[in-house]
Amino acid sequence: MISILMPIYNGIEFIDESVKSILNQTYKEWELIIGVNGHPKDSYVYKIALDYMNDSRIRVLDLYNFKGKSNSLNEMVKYCKYSHIALLDVDDKWTDNKLSIQSQYMANYDVVGSRFLYFGEARGNPNIPTGDLSNFDFFSFNPMGNSSVIIRKELCYWDSDCFVEDYDMWLRLKKQGKTFYNCNEILMHHRIHSQSFFNAQGNSNHVPRLLEKHRS
Repeated sequence: MISILMPIYNGIEFIDESVKSILNQTYKEWELIIGVNGHPKDSYVYKIALDYMNDSRIRVLDLYNFKGKSNSLNEMVKYCKYSHIALLDVDDKWTDNKLSIQSQYMANYDVVGSRFLYFGEARGNPNIPTGDLSNFDFFSFNPMGNSSVIIRKELCYWDSDCFVEDYDMWLRLKKQGKTFYNCNEILMHHRIHSQSFFNAQGNSNHVPRLLEKHRS
């Protein structure tokens, strides 16, 4: 059984696509927690998200007193019922068989991702390593697509002082000897657009500092 976290600040216009990709999963043992952060209490973003609570597996949190994606995710984890957590950014979407395929590897690996495609303002098929990543050098580049991963709940912690919170967590967990696996199937579609969190914040500029931090 899997808890899915969807933090929302920007991108509410894409929520219908992302939530439908969860509802269409062939794997049915999931819950979805949507957390709206960085907006005033009872914001229009929160009210739009509430429309998706017609499914009993979906819960919407108004995190008006939380700022930043990391702080919001750390709070959302507290509401998760299940031992594994999947991430889906609101501007991304999954293939219907995503959770079914990855659930086969959850017992043997701490973090399970997959291949994915870019869509939106740019298209492409990123060349990432697949299979067991024990021998992959995580310092060469980030091999995990954030919206593709499933993680053991007890390992989930995002550093609010880090601008590249997902890559930071992978580097930290790799240093701790945790195990990673990427499915060879394309199970996620990552939307490229100018207002995405990563692009809007210029977070790629922080990667060199992040690598220096974990090498020390």
